[in-house]
Amino acid sequence: MGIKININFDDKRWLSINFKAMARKAFETTLTSLSRPELLVRTEISVLACNDRAIRKLNCKFRGIDAVTDILSWPKNNQLEDQVNRFYKCNRWDDDFKNEFGDLGDIAISYETCIQQSKELGVRLENHVVHLLVHACLHLLGFTHQEYTDFQTMKELEIKCLKACGIENPYAL
Repeated sequence: MGIKININFDDKRWLSINFKAMARKAFETTLTSLSRPELLVRTEISVLACNDRAIRKLNCKFRGIDAVTDILSWPKNNQLEDQVNRFYKCNRWDDDFKNEFGDLGDIAISYETCIQQSKELGVRLENHVVHLLVHACLHLLGFTHQEYTDFQTMKELEIKCLKACGIENPYAL
C-alpha cells in the first residue's frame, strides 16, 4: 500500500516539478533509512505546497515570526519523543515499539523560497526540495536541532537519507 501522502497544491507551480514523486521519495527513504519500514504501510503525512505569502502567515501564526521560511512542520504524535531519545542514546529503536501511528503530521513548503535557496546554494531544485522534505519528516518523527548534539544527529540522518536518494551531501558543498 505505501505511505499515504496528502498534498494540497495551494500554489500550482509545484505541479510543474513533479512534487508528488519528490515527497514520496523523501518520506519513504527517510522511514526506511531509520529502520522503520513498517511505518510505510500505516503512516499518513499531509503537505501544503504553497508560496511565500502563505508560509509567512503560517510562520507568524504558529511561531510568532513574521517572515518567510522554506518549510514548516507540525508533528502529531508526541509518543515518539521517548523513542527518539532512545535513538539518540543507542542509535536504534526499541524492538517492541509497534504503536499505530496513523497521521505523523503536517508540512508546509514555499515554492519561491525553495527556488531562491536552490539558486543561492547552486543545487538542483529537486535535490533541495527532497532535502527539505527529509528534514521536515525527521521533525515529524520527533527529531529536533535545538541543541548542538541534536543538530549533529539530525544532520547525519539527513545525509544518510539523501545518500539513499542519490543526492550528495548538501553540507559538504
